[in-house]
Amino acid sequence: MEKQVNADEFVERFMSGSLEHLKHKHAPVKVFRLSEIAPHLKIPIPPILFGYNLLVHITEGYFKHQIGPHVYLVQAPAVLISNYGNISAITSVDKAAQGHCILINDKAMTSLFREQEILHIFTISPLLNLSAHDSDDLHQLIRLLYDELYTPRPYRELSESLLKSALLKVIKLSESNNRLDRRQEIAMTFKQLVHKNFLREKQLNFYADKLAVSNNYLNRCVSSIFKKSSKELILEVLIMHSQLLLLESTKSVADIAYELDFADASYFSRIFKKIVGLSPTAYRESVK
Repeated sequence: MEKQVNADEFVERFMSGSLEHLKHKHAPVKVFRLSEIAPHLKIPIPPILFGYNLLVHITEGYFKHQIGPHVYLVQAPAVLISNYGNISAITSVDKAAQGHCILINDKAMTSLFREQEILHIFTISPLLNLSAHDSDDLHQLIRLLYDELYTPRPYRELSESLLKSALLKVIKLSESNNRLDRRQEIAMTFKQLVHKNFLREKQLNFYADKLAVSNNYLNRCVSSIFKKSSKELILEVLIMHSQLLLLESTKSVADIAYELDFADASYFSRIFKKIVGLSPTAYRESVK
């Protein structure tokens, strides 16, 4: 099955030029300046499973970022958030872009934030446009975090506090700072569980049992929040990951359908085209 792409591998595969400035100690949280990244990206970057929760704060310029089936034009000042488990691609970028990119591994996320806070982060729309004033405030927090992480002896408690402050600021600026109701909590937790378990568990019963609710109630919660059924959401995640298999392997469409437990290749192809807009074969050829 496809593997996650870590930061070092991303630099090696998708960037060019002198990249000494990107060498960074192994840490659960990494912060980079966009000015250190944007000029070196080999665009377009194909869909990958990035092994981090990602937050990009852009203060000047723009980039186009695909998350799952959706493409977002991110124009400064703005924030883009992509949670761990999403398939990401970069289709274009302003080489003069300014701002910061924060990478947070999943274990750091769960150790730093309460479950309710993580759900709030998960509910934020991937793209959050900011006012100049709010962008400046966020920039100051991230700059302090960057400076602390790059000191010879970073103070872990301070860097964790600055990271948490930056993310809580983003939550406050979004519409997700209101208390989540029961339906929202169940729907968001279901989506997190699907991203982490879809390879092994594709049946609704597993997720309903995990959440201690009935299948019908789970479906009602998911439908009210995501405007799609629980089964459709599971299929969407499967198709996202099938895109990686089409790009990263030479397996046939039938073999990929079998690996992902689809009943047959023709059904897989129909679902793939409905979600992606191209057949699996056409998608593979278009990206190549």
